[in-house]
Parts: sequence; C-alpha cells; structure tokens
Amino acid sequence: MSPSAAESGIPAEGIVCHDVRNPVDRNEILARKGTPVLADQLRDLLSRGVGEIHLAIPELKDVAEDEAATRMAAASAGVGIRADDAHFGQSSLVSVERGMLRVDRTALQRINALDGVLLLTGEADRPVDAGTTLGVVKCAPLFLPESTLIEVHDVGPVVDIEPFQTRRVALIAPSERLRGGAFDRARAALSDAVGWYGSPLDQVVGAEASVEAIAAAYTEVRRGGAELVLAAGASGTDPLDVVFEGLRHAGGEVVQIGIPAEPGTACWIGRLGAVPVLGLASCELFGQPGALDLLLPRLFTGEALDQDLLRRLAFGGLLLGPSRIAPYHTARPGVE
Repeated sequence: MSPSAAESGIPAEGIVCHDVRNPVDRNEILARKGTPVLADQLRDLLSRGVGEIHLAIPELKDVAEDEAATRMAAASAGVGIRADDAHFGQSSLVSVERGMLRVDRTALQRINALDGVLLLTGEADRPVDAGTTLGVVKCAPLFLPESTLIEVHDVGPVVDIEPFQTRRVALIAPSERLRGGAFDRARAALSDAVGWYGSPLDQVVGAEASVEAIAAAYTEVRRGGAELVLAAGASGTDPLDVVFEGLRHAGGEVVQIGIPAEPGTACWIGRLGAVPVLGLASCELFGQPGALDLLLPRLFTGEALDQDLLRRLAFGGLLLGPSRIAPYHTARPGVE
C-alpha cells in the first residue's frame, strides 16, 4: 500500500487513514478512519474546506482490514474455537465448549513475526467455559497483502479447546472427622467441582476412623468402578494416619504428601492399583480454592496423577486469584 495526500491529485478510490473533521465544527466527523471514499467524495470534502486528507491506496492483491482479520482468525481457530467476524480490523476467538485452553506457542510466535499481524491469547493450560473470549486477531494496517494471509493460514490453528473426559469419581472419609453436617457440605461442594467437568461424584463412603474400615471403603469404591478417588480427613503430618494406612492395607500406596501449591501442603497423592487417589486438605472440602482446582482439569484431560505432574504444578501454584481456576467457585458466597 502507498500513502497519498490531497495535494498530489485526486485518486479514484482510497481508504481514509484518520478521522476527517469539519474545519468549521471540529466536533463533526465528515469521514471516519478506515472508510472507503471515491473521487467525488474527496472533492466534496475538499470543497468544504478540508485542507489535507491522508489516504491508503491498496495494491492489486491487498486485502482490507476486516476481511484480513476475519480470515486470519478463522485460520488461527482450532478445535472448540469460534472466530467472530471482524470489526475495525479486529476479530475475537471464542470458545464454543467447556474445556482446557491449549495454545501452540510456536505457531503464535510465527504469526506475530509477520508484518502487520497481531495475535494475542489468554493464559494457556487452564479450564475455560463456553462463550469465553480466548484470543484476539488484529490487522494493524488498513490492508494486508494476500501473501501474508496465506502465511497465517499455512501456520495453522493456534488456539484449541481440549474437552474434558468423563471419569467416575468417589469420595471416602472417616465420617467422625467431618461432624455437624460437614460431611454433607463437603459432598455438595465436591460434587459441584467434579460436575463442572462433566463427571459424577457417584460413590460417597463415610467410614469409621479405623484402618480396617478405611481399607474396606477403598476396596468398595474400587470395585464400584471408581476411576478417581478423593480422600478426605487425613492428617498430613502423621504418615501412619488411618487414611494412609487404610490405603496401604487395601493394596494401594501413598506416593507423596504435600503438593507445591498454596494452599496444598496438606494435600497428597496415592494410587490404588491403576486408580489415582487424591487426598484433600480440609479447606478444599468446602469450596475454597486450592491444589484441587489446579489438578482436576489436568486429571480430566488424561494427565497422570504422579510426582511429575506435581513438580510441573509448582509453576503457577501460588493461587493469587480466581483467573487460573474453573469458575464454579465464583457462585459461592465469600469466594473471590
């Protein structure tokens, strides 16, 4: 594209590069930035006392900003992403389903290396709901060459939604450690949490606080088809707590006590055969944000509950606000 000023002649057509105001009344805009104008319209503006008009004149294979942004957004949108039609050279990438936001960082950098293209995304690897804006594509100039759009298309999708997988989830706890309705409140809060990911809390077992009873609870939910066991009520500072010993007596193991997240010190992980066991801190039983919220989306997208996952969780494990966790917390009073 090439600039042109009114003094150099009247072009047949061009795009206004800036708002053109009435020289008599500066509050009146005669032609808005980005508006196409023909020669007759330009003459009319000049006849009204406009002293200077800057125009962008497209080359043969230039594409106007809205069409360019719309096409680039469509090329950047992957699975589960809708590309909205562009306005003023900008198009949004919006999730059409609930899932885990994935961003191809290499592709993102390649596209942003192209002249005149601006592509930005939300923070990756976090749960998002349908209807969430997750990225924006901008055409910075008024036109882009067709060749640039081809390059964006060749890079391929940048933003995807990975859907959550359904898992059968069980909860076990020594019932005497959750008194006064606490057990029912914990069941409701955890049911809300796993339900947001599309999975049922379909087995809930309150057992006596003995090794034998807890071991029987683990065995019961395993036989009932549990694919993830949530365990509550353990004392993380006591490695021989009945919740830990019950798991061992049921044929399982405690893998690690303490998770590098805040809060998360009292959380723990284990295994019962092929079934992962996630031990919860007391605050997480009643809808307060914690390590559970960082782990659930990863478990429901098929990641293994192991020490490697916990080490990776440490980056971003300091929960300073709700932006990285699923929005089911925002519906609970007192949770910001």
